[in-house]
Amino acid sequence: MYLELWKKSKLLFILVVSGIILVGAGSAMYVGYVAVSNGVFGEIPSDDELKAIKNYQASEIYSADSVLLGRYYVENRTEVMYDNVSHFVIDALIATEDARFYGHKGIDQRSMMRVLFKSVILGQNTGGGSTLSQQLAKNLFGRENYGFLSIPVNKSRELIIANKLEHLYSKEEILMLYLNTISFGENTYGIELACQRFFSTTPKDISIEQAATLIGMLKATSTYNPRINLGKSLERRNTVISQMAKYGYISSGSADSLSHLPLTLAYNKLSHDQGSATYFREYLRLKLENWLKDNDATDSLNLYTSGLKIYTTLHSRLQKYAEESVHEHLQYLQPLLHDDFKKQGLFEQNESVVLKILKQSDRYKQLLDQGISETKAIEKLRKPIQTTLYTYDGIIDTLVSVFDSVRHDLGMLQAGFLVVNPHNGKVMAWVGGASYEHTQYDHITAQRQVGSVFKPIVYAQAMMDGYQPCDFISNQKIIYTQYEDWSPKNSDGNYEGKYSLVGALTNSVNTVSVKLAMESGIESIIKLSRNMGVEGQLPNSPSIALGAGNISLKSLIHAYTAFANSGKTVGINYITSVKTRDGKEIYFKEPSGNQVLPVEISQNITNMLRSVVDNGTAKRIRYQYGITGNVAGKTGTTQNHTDGWFVGYTPDWLGGVWVGVDNPIVHFSGIKNGQGANTALPIWALFYKKIENDKELYSLVKSEFQFPNSIDCEPYKEDSPFLKLFKRKEKRNNNTGINKDNKFNKNSNASSPKKRKRKGWLKNIFDGN
Repeated sequence: MYLELWKKSKLLFILVVSGIILVGAGSAMYVGYVAVSNGVFGEIPSDDELKAIKNYQASEIYSADSVLLGRYYVENRTEVMYDNVSHFVIDALIATEDARFYGHKGIDQRSMMRVLFKSVILGQNTGGGSTLSQQLAKNLFGRENYGFLSIPVNKSRELIIANKLEHLYSKEEILMLYLNTISFGENTYGIELACQRFFSTTPKDISIEQAATLIGMLKATSTYNPRINLGKSLERRNTVISQMAKYGYISSGSADSLSHLPLTLAYNKLSHDQGSATYFREYLRLKLENWLKDNDATDSLNLYTSGLKIYTTLHSRLQKYAEESVHEHLQYLQPLLHDDFKKQGLFEQNESVVLKILKQSDRYKQLLDQGISETKAIEKLRKPIQTTLYTYDGIIDTLVSVFDSVRHDLGMLQAGFLVVNPHNGKVMAWVGGASYEHTQYDHITAQRQVGSVFKPIVYAQAMMDGYQPCDFISNQKIIYTQYEDWSPKNSDGNYEGKYSLVGALTNSVNTVSVKLAMESGIESIIKLSRNMGVEGQLPNSPSIALGAGNISLKSLIHAYTAFANSGKTVGINYITSVKTRDGKEIYFKEPSGNQVLPVEISQNITNMLRSVVDNGTAKRIRYQYGITGNVAGKTGTTQNHTDGWFVGYTPDWLGGVWVGVDNPIVHFSGIKNGQGANTALPIWALFYKKIENDKELYSLVKSEFQFPNSIDCEPYKEDSPFLKLFKRKEKRNNNTGINKDNKFNKNSNASSPKKRKRKGWLKNIFDGN
């Protein structure tokens, strides 16, 4: 009897306390609701504000063949319309997050009472209770800290906004506002990007089990992320599938079958520093930011939040082939360079350079901040530690000192590879370096010495001054006294005989190139270069003929469009269209071109460059790579083999390659491995072969030049016996190697252009003309 009385009293006590707590909680919620409604804790968004909701939306970059290359964003988000979302996503969402979604007006009283009882009375944090409309309110406007009043105030605020949303928007619109704003972790917002990132699909094509996986992540995006917690994500996916069966969206049999399927990802992270065309996207970003700054009169467009659609000239498969070609050749070339500079003792001879870089590192500065002396800090940095290194075989974990890791990075080869359509300047592929994650320095825009790839400009000016491709020039060595006794050297050490212009360019003869430049005048060479689009530092000296100027690959390709486009340059063009999120097109003016060379001269240069490929410094295109199509090109190698170049073109595309190391102290020691024909040309050739093996792109390498190759002359003639005797006598009498007719003194106007004049037969013998 007493026991039963005790039990009844205990039950009564619990009910009374529970009632008091519920009344107290309800009163608190009511007070909070009234206070929030009256603006005590800040204004509630008005109906007009809620109607004008615009989320931050990523701007997207598309290739010419409609492939998404990447995005610019603050929050990585792209909006999707209701009709483009599979009902699997909608069903999974409602079954899991808000089963009575279609039956309430933003507030589910049954769920609220359940959560209030379990959370407040039983102390069980079961979650739930918030409708999709309330969750949307939370996503859009966040929560504030009001101390002990935070829960009732924030909940009340969300209830009010949810109710307003339900009156302003249809159920379908609320669903899409929710799905377009919800976070799936990894800075990924909205169902569109979640589908792309985790399954490489679209919301319209997603499968049931994939939809269940993504909706399952919403409970805790890190805990149920299938990339990092596959097991937990699988369990959560199956819970969502069970909920779908519970509410009749799928049968129990289907749920059982789906639950036994493995969870397979097709992960596709499109970030700023990963994916395709990373260097191009960064270059584009800077250009677009500046353009919007200067041209957006309303100041309403933002590259990171306005959801712009950016359509580019880049072709996704050509970009892929270009990136592969760079990687494949550098992977082959890097071990050769490592072996070379080990034999040279390169870093031992230049340890001060390594130490200078080391002292700029964060690790070194941290040691100094700890009070460690410079000497002790360097000693510490020479001791091996566990670290990661970037290599062309992938990222490796290894035991190496910070000192040696600096040497490793210092010795890494880099490359730039730019491919354009020479007739309209449209960029087809852009590879600014070996790895954007490793270095963000774009070697397409970087200025480097260009070497012999500059020579065609010199020859073009010579022909504008009257020379013809079959005219012969003496190979005699000359010292230019007015330029501190500077004299060009030929790589083969030969200074006998005479070359035709085509023969000299084919074999990249330095003596002839300088003579042509001096006869035309350095100022004329510089003027033509600028007219052709060359930007950068050009020396006012004979060395300009050998490519001693610092020019970017982008600028050089701009100039070469004149050779490949009948004498007319075209600006580098990379955008076809930009549209706002509502489809309005933003105008972009395409770069215009200029006729800088007569058509005949551009054709002559092309035919001379074809000879370079067929018979000269670029002939490994034929014998090593088996390329038989129409190709014109020029190799280049700078002093000490620091920079390797190749620029080549077919009738349909023009490509330029630079290969080297960022710090010029690191280079090959010999011409065999260090020349542009070995460092840069193979990347171009590999790219060509990949196009040749692509059935859809095959036509790009099989077109023919639309003009005949009319150059038919010997490349080289030996000196006559009489001239050989004269040269030997002259050399004995004057060790400078300067004859009367070829001497340039300080008072001569060496830089002014002068038209070539026909000389008498005796002068022809000595000048070789």
